[in-house]
Amino acid sequence: MSDTADGASDEVDPDELQRQLTEIKGAMGLAEQYPGRARFWLVAGVLIGVAAVLVQGTFYFYETIGATGYVAIWGGFCVVAVATLWLVAARLPSRDAPAGAPSWRVVYGSLAAFLLSATGVTGDVAGAVAGLDRALLYFGLVIATVGLGLLVTGTVLAAYRVRRRDRLVFYAGGAWVLLYASFIPYVELLRYVGVGLFGILFVVYAIGAYVYLTRA
Repeated sequence: MSDTADGASDEVDPDELQRQLTEIKGAMGLAEQYPGRARFWLVAGVLIGVAAVLVQGTFYFYETIGATGYVAIWGGFCVVAVATLWLVAARLPSRDAPAGAPSWRVVYGSLAAFLLSATGVTGDVAGAVAGLDRALLYFGLVIATVGLGLLVTGTVLAAYRVRRRDRLVFYAGGAWVLLYASFIPYVELLRYVGVGLFGILFVVYAIGAYVYLTRA
């Protein structure tokens, strides 16, 4: 009788065990729960920053480099960027997404669709303003979409059971990027070098975020 009672008390409740595992995973950081993802974010962030610097440079020196040079610069950058992201992604450990978590392809695909739609909404109005102001409109929309993407990323990571401490870096990033984008048309310095400065700041942010995410 005693042995039976002891055996019953030693039985593990699967639901309770699953609940405890979920709580443990919920307290884990991005680097621990999804190894390599912080490094992927660092590479992607640096590429976004470099792209912004290139946008600034090729915009002002377009007449000097010409159409051929422009295509060569951006063609080369795209090849390097895609190859780099593919190599980094190929080394990531395979992990199944939690039940109910949205697909990252759908999330970022939706943001890309939003950006295309937003630029199309400007219609003939964009053509009625000066070249610099028209460029700032499109550049500002792209930068704002990056900020929105960071906020969405922080929100989606909750579904992937990443702890709040790590999600905060994406919320903070989204906030400063959106704020920066809103000031570009109104600050004289930013009107002329704002996109390139954003690129530099974003690289610094990406490096800082990587250090933050990989710190225990």
